[in-house]
Formats: sequence, C-alpha cells, structure tokens
Amino acid sequence: MKQIDTSGIEVVHDFQKGYLTLPFNQDQFQTFIKGLLGTPQTITKRIRGNFDIHLSDLQNLHTLINQRVTQQNNGELIQLKTQVYYSDESSVLLSSYEELVTYNEVKPVISEAVRMTWTYLIQFADKTVPEKQEIEIMILATPQRNIIEDDDIPIIYPSFGQIKMTIKHTARSWGSDIEALLTNQINSILIKPNKFKDYIRRNHVNIGIATGILFFLSSIVTIVITTQIFNNNEINLTKTIIKNAKNLDAKSDAILNYLANNNQDLFSQISQLYLAFSFFIALFIGIWVAGLANNKVKSFLVLTREAKTNMEQSLKKSKNKFILFFVSIGVSVLTKAIAALIFNWCGLK
Repeated sequence: MKQIDTSGIEVVHDFQKGYLTLPFNQDQFQTFIKGLLGTPQTITKRIRGNFDIHLSDLQNLHTLINQRVTQQNNGELIQLKTQVYYSDESSVLLSSYEELVTYNEVKPVISEAVRMTWTYLIQFADKTVPEKQEIEIMILATPQRNIIEDDDIPIIYPSFGQIKMTIKHTARSWGSDIEALLTNQINSILIKPNKFKDYIRRNHVNIGIATGILFFLSSIVTIVITTQIFNNNEINLTKTIIKNAKNLDAKSDAILNYLANNNQDLFSQISQLYLAFSFFIALFIGIWVAGLANNKVKSFLVLTREAKTNMEQSLKKSKNKFILFFVSIGVSVLTKAIAALIFNWCGLK
C-alpha cells in the first residue's frame, strides 16, 4: 500500500513482510538522514529592551513565521513547542499552537519567560531531499527575583527584558532572511523609552552625588556668610562697649565681661555641629535621590491574570517613583533652607 506523507514523500508499506520502503536510493537516503540529524549552522541574536508582550503578540509571531516559511519555501511545520516559565519556578510545556492559544493557567503565578521552538521540514531548490530547520525564540521579562534558577535559561539580565533568537539552518541565505524578519518584528514590539526618564535613570549615581555635594557646599557657604555677619556684629559690639565706657577701668571691665561670654567659642561649636549635621544629611539625600532616579522600566510577559495585575501595579509604582524623584529634590532644597535658618538663629542670637 502506498501513501504520501506530510513532506510529499511517497511511502510504501509492505505489511506482509513488515518493511517500510522509502523511494530513495542510498545516496538520497543518507542525505535525508543527514539533513534531519546532522549539525546545522546556527545564528543567534539577543535583543534587550522594554516590552509588554501578551498572548496576541505570540500569535502574531507564529503567524508571521509560519506564513513566511510555508508560502515562500513550501515548508512543512513539523512541531511547535512552547514552554512557559512561572514565578514559582515551575514551567509548562505545550506541544502545539492550539494548546498555546487555549491554555489557561489557573495558579496565581506570574509568567516570566517563554520559549517557542518551531521545527520545519523544507526542501530547498538546490537540494534533492527535505532538510530540518529550527527557529527558537526565548522571551524573558524582568523577573521579580534576582535570578531565574533554571538550566534552560543560562544567561540572565535581571534588570532588563530580553528576547533571544536561535536559528538552526542548512541554508545560509534562508537563515539570514529569517533573522532579519524576526529582528524587525521584535523591534516593532519593543517600547521606546522616554528620553528624559532614560537620561535620569542612566545618570542616577551622578545626580545623587551632585545633589549631596551641592547640599554640603551650600552649607559651607552658609557658614562662611554667617561667620562674616557674626564677626561684623562682634566688632560693632566691641566698638559700642568701648564707646559707652566712661573711663579706662570701665572699658577694661566691659571688655573682660565681653570675653567672659565666650561668644566666639560658642559660635565655633555651633558651626562645627552644623557642618557635621549637613554632611550626614547630604549623604542621606544623595543616596535617596540616586535611588529614586534609578527608576528602571520593567518588561512584562502577560500570559496570566496574576501577570496582568503585577504589570499594572509595577507601572503605578514606577510612575509614583518618578514623581517622588522631583519631590526629593524639593525636600533637599527645603531642608537646606530650614537648616540655614536654624543655624543663623542659633549663631547670631
């Protein structure tokens, strides 16, 4: 009995003798097996960026790849495997496109990564037999944990979302075309960052240091200006005491009383305390401002209800953190003004 398999190869079944006959000669059969089991060339590429990918994006990705391969190369999809990784360190392996579309995770877990692997059998124009081609897309959102402990994900960048493609092919031009196709599709999914926010995030350390230094330097300037005012007041006070004294003995007593008050030492102690206070406040403000400026935008893989809730909460926190960054700058200015007023009041009273 003769049948035609999915790749268009005539298969002859001889049930009486228990043999399976393929219409290949020996050389063709060796080439066919080599195309299935041999070591193909590999193209890999990793793209990092911000995204929020939903099930519909995975469906569009599958449609794009499948149409490209089946229409232009007469390829036959042998299998689509999809493995979804969750926040509780579990994973689910789906063996078809239909399973991916209909699967619904009931556990309250966050989808953190997905690996999609397409296996095609393609007979190129310059080849006599079909050969296996494989396309793999690995999408990793920003995980909640510091690292995903899974042997299937060897390289992790916890602070950024990333998409990695691996193309195993036996035709270089075909592999390059698929790489360009996937690169364009992935770049269309990525969310372009706000330039102003991205500048603040990339320079958060410098912004924190600059804020702390400016706070401390302004305190030093306050001490210098207040010291000049204090010295002028003391000089005027001394002149007034001497002018009001009636005789030499009275002048001597007035000067001795003035020296006994020890205003210079008291002002010096107040200045030192203010300087030490300003240093620690500047250090705290610098760290606080730098932490708020480092407002990294997360990437999300929204394949569960819990993942959707997590995305909404994370975006809200990110927005509030950006607002608090400007509040922290205002607080630092206000703190400096209040500290200067207290210092002037204590030093000049």
